[in-house]
Amino acid sequence: MITVGLDFGTHQTKICIERKEGVELEYSFVKFNDSKGGLKYTLPTVIGIDEDTRLTYGFLPHNYKGRIIRYFKQSAFCMSSSSNALSQQESLFYSILYVANLLFDLEEQYGQMFTIQMGAPADGSSIVMAKKIATTIVASAYRLVEDVFENDKKSFLNATLQTLKELTEIVEYSDSIKEEYGLLVFPEAYACLKPLTSQGKISYGMSLMIDVGGGTTDISFFTVLNGKPQVYDYFSINKGLNYLTCAEDKVKDNRSLDSNVKNVIEINATRLIEFTKEVGRFANHLHQKLISEFRSQTNLKIERLNAALKNRPLIYSGGGSTFPNVIRVYDGFKELKVISFNEWNQKAVKDISEIKSRNLCPILSTAYGLAISTENDNIKLTPFRDIFKSMRGASEEVKKPQRQRPMGNFSYMDDYDAWK
Repeated sequence: MITVGLDFGTHQTKICIERKEGVELEYSFVKFNDSKGGLKYTLPTVIGIDEDTRLTYGFLPHNYKGRIIRYFKQSAFCMSSSSNALSQQESLFYSILYVANLLFDLEEQYGQMFTIQMGAPADGSSIVMAKKIATTIVASAYRLVEDVFENDKKSFLNATLQTLKELTEIVEYSDSIKEEYGLLVFPEAYACLKPLTSQGKISYGMSLMIDVGGGTTDISFFTVLNGKPQVYDYFSINKGLNYLTCAEDKVKDNRSLDSNVKNVIEINATRLIEFTKEVGRFANHLHQKLISEFRSQTNLKIERLNAALKNRPLIYSGGGSTFPNVIRVYDGFKELKVISFNEWNQKAVKDISEIKSRNLCPILSTAYGLAISTENDNIKLTPFRDIFKSMRGASEEVKKPQRQRPMGNFSYMDDYDAWK
C-alpha cells in the first residue's frame, strides 16, 4: 500500500511517500528536477506562462521572460494575499493545473495504487471549508489527468492556456467524490505533529507547536496519548516567511524568480515585531484559558501550573524555524525546541543522512506527517476541561502541626512513626 503525503505549500511543495508491506514501513521524499539538472526535495509553487501561452510548473529558467503566477494556493483557500491579484476562481484553476502536473508523475510511477493525504491551512472554524476546497482541487486535477488527457503528460504540457481553460472542469465537492478518490485532508497544524507523536518523541503533557511556512503559520496546542496527538486547539495565521521578508516586493518584477530566504538579514524587523505580536496574542489567549480551567477545577496555587509549563516544549517546524530571530518562547511555554532528525523514525526514512546534512527536517516534516497513513481525517478537538481532569478538586496539602512534648518524656504512642 502506498500513501502520498502532499504538502501543497504557498511557496514550495513537498511530497513524501509511505510504502507499507505488512508491518514494515518506508518513507521517501520525491526529488524534483530543477532547471540546472539537479535534484531538489522542494518544488516551487509557481507556474510560468510563455509567449506561446504554454505552461511550465515549478522550476523556471533563470532568465525566464514569460508571465509568472505565484501565491495561487493561498488565494484558493480564501486567504488574502496583498501580492496576488488573482480571484479565488482563477486561483482554483491554477491550483488544479499545478496538482495535475504532480499527479501525472505519481501515476506514471505508482499507477493508481495510492491514496493522497493532503494538508490545508485551517483552524477549527474553517477546516470544513478547507476540506471542500482541497477535494475540489484534487478531484478536478484527477479528472484532467485521467479523463481529459488520459495520462498523456506531453499533451498536457503542450496545451495552451486557453485550451486548458476550456478543458478544465471544476468538480463540485461531495462526500462521495472525496471518498471516490480516497482523499484525506488534515489541518497543516495537525499534520506536522504526527512524526513527533507517532515515535514517542514527546512525553505526555501540554505542548505547543508553531509551524512557520512560506505563506502561513500554523499553531497547535496538544498533549500525547497512546502515541497520538490529543489536540485542544489549533490556529492558522495568514503570515509566514513571505510576509516576514516582504516577498511581494522582491517578485514584483516577474523576471525576479528567486524569493527564497537565504539570510537572516532579509527578515524585515518591523514585520517581525508584528508577526511576533500576532503569534503572542494566540499564545496569551491559550495561557489565559489554561489558567481559567486550572482555577475552576483545582484549588492549587497557580504557580503549580506555571512551573509545569516551564518544563513543556514549544516546538518549531517549517522553513521559518531555521532562522534564530524568528523562533522565541511565548507565554508559559519555556523549553524551546526545533524539529530535527532526532524526532523522526530514522530507520524508516530513506536518504536520512542527506536530509540531515542539508537541515531539511523542519521543512519536510509536514509532508512526512501527511504520509503517515491514517484511517480517516476526522480531527476532533479534545475539550479544554479534560486537560486537568485527573486533578479535579485537588488542594494544596496542609501539614499538621507537630505535637509538643516535654523534653525527655518519650512516648511510643506519640512517636509511632519514629518507633516504626
